[in-house]
Amino acid sequence: MRRFTRILFPISVTLFLCGISLGLLGRAFCTRSNDDYTSIQSESFLPDTIETVLYDEDLKQIYVCYNDANCVNVYTEKGEFLWCVATPYMRNSYFELQDDKLIICDGDAYIYDSQNGSFLGLENEEKLDLTYEWENEYDDQFTEGNFYFDSFQVYKANADGTLTTIVSRPWWHHIFDYSLCLGIAFLGAIGIGVSIFLEKKKDYNAVKKNVVFNNHKAKIIKNYFKATTIIHAAYTVLNIICAFFTDWLIIGIIPLALHMIISSVILWNMKDRLSCKSEEKQVIDFWGTTELGSFVIAFLSVIIASSIAG
Repeated sequence: MRRFTRILFPISVTLFLCGISLGLLGRAFCTRSNDDYTSIQSESFLPDTIETVLYDEDLKQIYVCYNDANCVNVYTEKGEFLWCVATPYMRNSYFELQDDKLIICDGDAYIYDSQNGSFLGLENEEKLDLTYEWENEYDDQFTEGNFYFDSFQVYKANADGTLTTIVSRPWWHHIFDYSLCLGIAFLGAIGIGVSIFLEKKKDYNAVKKNVVFNNHKAKIIKNYFKATTIIHAAYTVLNIICAFFTDWLIIGIIPLALHMIISSVILWNMKDRLSCKSEEKQVIDFWGTTELGSFVIAFLSVIIASSIAG
């Protein structure tokens, strides 16, 4: 067991750091501030994920919008590049086609001619009658002739229900996909948690048969951690089962989270100040780690239950 944790822990730490580093590197690499916002730009190939895709039926043009890169690449229906415009740095930009204009805004609104990208002016967002309707990523239901997109590609739906790629990016762009980076970091975090739990479990197994709690506070804390772990486990099971019938139990994670925050502040401070035998501390550490791990599992059950109920 010790050999396994010695291998698992460094691998997990490496995954966690790589996931976080790649995510931050990707965002830093993609984030741009273009001061020459009045000029037409060359096609942007930054590995930024697509924020939304707009389509003008009259002009037969596709507008592929990027948030971190602060730009919009414009293509024909066949995926031929036409022009690109880019704005100074904005965060959480909103993109809209309105009255032959392409509008990119976040407080300040940069307005371009939707046909050729010529700059028309700068306006306050609040003065514009924007709809704030976002195009969502595609689902499994395709309508012939419509355009759909995922993180890096734009597709056109065919009559037989298949998709033809109109705008594509190379495979290595996916390395900087923030959701993928978070997934890698999450796997690393899970591995770190499992490594810590196994070490605590080993220490707990060594003393659990012979330990006698002489410290009353230590015994109370241990029992509290144990009871909370059972509650978390019960919630996890019930949450997933109930998700097949209703989603009402999902909201139960809120009181569990509030309880976890408050009890952790109180009990973990008390635990650190305890004057008790090392065997008692080993047992408390095990159940404290188990309580934390069971809450993480309960939180994950919310994601699973939401998928089932949705």
